[in-house]
Amino acid sequence: MLPLSGHLAEGWCLIDDVRGVFDTVFCEDNLCIDDQRSAYEQAQAQATRIIDMKCNEGNILLPGLIDSHIHVGYMGEACEYLQLRGTRSLDDLSTAVRNYGKENPKKSWIIGVGWDQSGWGGCYPTRQVLDEAMREDKRPLVLYRECWHIVVANTAALQRAGIRLTPTNEPFSGVDLDASGVPTGIFRETAVLLITNHIAENNEKLREVYIRNALNNCLRAGLTAVQTNDIKAWNIYQNLEAKGELPLRVFLTINYEEFEEEGKQPNFHTLNSKPPLFTCRRIKLFSDGSLGAETAALRSPYPGSTNRGLLIHNVEDLAAKICHSHEAGFQLEVHAIGDRALSTVLEALKWARIKPDARPVITHCQVLGEDLINRMAKQGVVASIQPSFVGTDCKWIQERLPSHVLKTSYCWKSLLENGVHCAGGSDSPVEGCEPLSGIYDAMHRLPHASKLTAREKKDTTSTTSGVDESSFLPRECLTFTEALHLYTIGGAYACRMEKHLGRIAPGYQADLVVVDRDVTGPRGKDTCHALLEAAIKEVWVGGICRFDKMEEEGPRRKGTERDLKLRENLKGPYIPGKNGPTRHQQPIGSLILGGKRLGIGCCGR
Repeated sequence: MLPLSGHLAEGWCLIDDVRGVFDTVFCEDNLCIDDQRSAYEQAQAQATRIIDMKCNEGNILLPGLIDSHIHVGYMGEACEYLQLRGTRSLDDLSTAVRNYGKENPKKSWIIGVGWDQSGWGGCYPTRQVLDEAMREDKRPLVLYRECWHIVVANTAALQRAGIRLTPTNEPFSGVDLDASGVPTGIFRETAVLLITNHIAENNEKLREVYIRNALNNCLRAGLTAVQTNDIKAWNIYQNLEAKGELPLRVFLTINYEEFEEEGKQPNFHTLNSKPPLFTCRRIKLFSDGSLGAETAALRSPYPGSTNRGLLIHNVEDLAAKICHSHEAGFQLEVHAIGDRALSTVLEALKWARIKPDARPVITHCQVLGEDLINRMAKQGVVASIQPSFVGTDCKWIQERLPSHVLKTSYCWKSLLENGVHCAGGSDSPVEGCEPLSGIYDAMHRLPHASKLTAREKKDTTSTTSGVDESSFLPRECLTFTEALHLYTIGGAYACRMEKHLGRIAPGYQADLVVVDRDVTGPRGKDTCHALLEAAIKEVWVGGICRFDKMEEEGPRRKGTERDLKLRENLKGPYIPGKNGPTRHQQPIGSLILGGKRLGIGCCGR
């Protein structure tokens, strides 16, 4: 029987090289040593060559890692934007904008991402601030907050979007107005589209470059599958798969509006043969905004105000959209951060008679309550959670939430203990897409500044249980086994692939990640440092090595040259700028590659 964590303690396995699945798995728990050696020698005689995975030198094999909530398209585009994460004042932001404009004179729009008003006392930037920063530059400027739920735009951008700068008595929801009723330049939630619809990248070749580059970055980070929510990207992913340029598995989620406008149907596949890398069978709806923007819908007001956030749909409207999507054969995913939003989603699912076997996914689930956790378990929803949010949000969350709801916020352990299926993701580019970092955050729940300190100083203040004294809600810290589950079996369950992905077991797709050190220990200093310092050596998808750290420089360089040549011939607002030891004689930790089967062993501890 395989260890619960999903990685082999010691042993090896055969892979069917035709179907890309694990054929047989051997470990010390399920086969005596003599039988292991006999089976290994027989397999070796049938195969053509052995590839040493270097597990006797410290490498370890993990099951394929899955990011259950990510935006690959935005990841690719954001690499070309002005990066504002870490700015500490409005002056910092203005200086960054001004310098970026000078360095990128050919861009017709200046676009940035990553600012956070909590980093400078809570004061939002306005169009006047941006106008002053761009006093000698008349180009339109749009800056996304780090949550991507708010943008601030300068006057030139508002004019380009056709937004009148005159007082109004009929404010549009999500548009901030000053005392005289004139837009301040801040747009929230759906109102963001008033600006971003005018800057959307319509060049499909360039969007393909962005997506391909982002997928390769996901692969290098150790991911074998992504559940990505991208706008109008169905054809791009199909084209990439047809050209053999998908490096990992892509489970696309489309927004409800795209389904409604274009009449999309689920893209299913069977597993009687080797499956395609691209599928689409999920639709996403939104029920509220974000905590950082104070638009997440809460049952109690935000401290010091009467604001309870923005509830995008009432129960009836949401239930109607859920029914429409479900009847078309799609799995449901609903964005819900606040407790009021989550309650509304659960009620709408009940109205729509969505049963547990439909596996509705609720993404984020940050502010909960004991009653909501019980309802989630009863209704069979999947909680798609982002462990790295804790490290970012814990520095200001006590200022955003009423004290009585803090104990059931970001409560991943409580969800698991109450029988709620959980899957882990990054929401990249909001957070980094590295799954080992997500596992670390799920185990330690420390501010990201503490993560940097631990990496640099190699020091923690752990208690005897391995939980750091400064962890946010320490009782919610997960074990390694639980954290790995989020990114393997949990992620596979969320996309209805738990019988095929997420384990090293016979019949499962041969998705593997080779890490350069053992990261599987209990919480504490050693595991903390291992997770923070580990490097991804190889990534295998369907029995094929898709990434090899030792051999990546040549292919990366060639791909980069091709993409740069394409970019030189493109025009538009998104023209990229600068941002742009084993115990036995058999070689445990090896891979036997043959015409039909290949065998992979793993480390002995």
